[in-house]
Amino acid sequence: MPDRLQLLANISNIIVAQRAYLGRKPDAGSTGRLAEAKRLTSLLHSHNGFSFGRIGDYDVGFLLRADEAVATYDAADRKISGTGTGGSPGLQPTQVMRFRATLKRVSYLDFHERLWKDNALLDQLQLDRSPEAFRNPNRETSYILPTWLEHEFRGFCSGRRVLFCGAEAPVLEVLLRRPEFHECARDFWPTDCRAYFLRPREDGRNLGANLDLIKTDLRTAIQRWQIDTMFLSLGGAAKILCCELAEELGVRAIDFGASLRSLTYSGSDGNRATRSTHTVFLFRVPFSLYMDALEEAFQGLASEELLAKAHAQLLLEVQEKEVGWSHSAWEYDFGLQDQALFREGFREYKRRYRNLFERSTSTRKERAGFLHFCGTHRLTVEGIWFLRWFKFKGYLRAPLDNLPRMAPVISCFIG
Repeated sequence: MPDRLQLLANISNIIVAQRAYLGRKPDAGSTGRLAEAKRLTSLLHSHNGFSFGRIGDYDVGFLLRADEAVATYDAADRKISGTGTGGSPGLQPTQVMRFRATLKRVSYLDFHERLWKDNALLDQLQLDRSPEAFRNPNRETSYILPTWLEHEFRGFCSGRRVLFCGAEAPVLEVLLRRPEFHECARDFWPTDCRAYFLRPREDGRNLGANLDLIKTDLRTAIQRWQIDTMFLSLGGAAKILCCELAEELGVRAIDFGASLRSLTYSGSDGNRATRSTHTVFLFRVPFSLYMDALEEAFQGLASEELLAKAHAQLLLEVQEKEVGWSHSAWEYDFGLQDQALFREGFREYKRRYRNLFERSTSTRKERAGFLHFCGTHRLTVEGIWFLRWFKFKGYLRAPLDNLPRMAPVISCFIG
């Protein structure tokens, strides 16, 4: 097992080195995943005050070295890039003990062993949970939420009063008012549930600073709307709030993570202008329908933020997808169908956002990054020509950049 001091020396590099490749979607039946998803549903049905939590890779870094993890993730949170990724647990270093305590008490904890090459990092967490507490039985049944979302979510929510809170909740609320969305989501959305939505403070930014204010908002919403089940997509804060509110109010509380993005087909987190680090795929939503909902839900976006989110949404079309499974943002599928859907969205993108391309230095920079991506992967004619011109300018610039280094040599010949 790696020495603890070695782990703490540079936790970011350790996380990257130990992160496993999830690979293709496992068979839900033969691996026991379907049975475990059904067991989770049974537990949710039979227990009031039941909470479900997960240990994601951001959570591991935060638990092992909170100061370093927060500094690393905060820098990613501030960037604007529709082709780059960003993510964060959102908590403050001072909240690490509260976070650790809730992971010990949460009713069912998924340790997410599938995310790691071995259990060395998880062993370092030293989460001494009660032997009677529920958890995933083994590595094969870890990372269970995508399987539960695909097979159990729709039936479980039937007849319930459910609350969604997360940065993408306002987008889902708008989409559910559109008949064409119900056609897209018909195999997964529970049409006979009463769904309510809570927009988190600051749209989910500064979760650590707003943690107890959001908890008060959730408590008020649960009591006002008589909620029996809540789904929270709030980074590390979701673990804390699911555990505490389930204990205090007797509700069922699920740390929903990327699943809210799955139900909206979002290419970016609602509170960020970068691509999401990964996507659990359920169904597609047309680019125009999604951007209509996004613009209605987030009317204060700056031009470069809106452009970045449009780019992230287009790139989602060529990201690797399997129903009920997660693939990282850098896993691509450039098959004919995916490219056709990309180009359909791209035509709408040019019609809607052409006026933003040259609006400011920030929008020009964002547009250039997108064109560079499109040229690299030969997705658009504009991108191909942009990349050629970019490389040509590099060839021209190289001799000029070398002039300072060549000055001593030149002076020997002229002087």
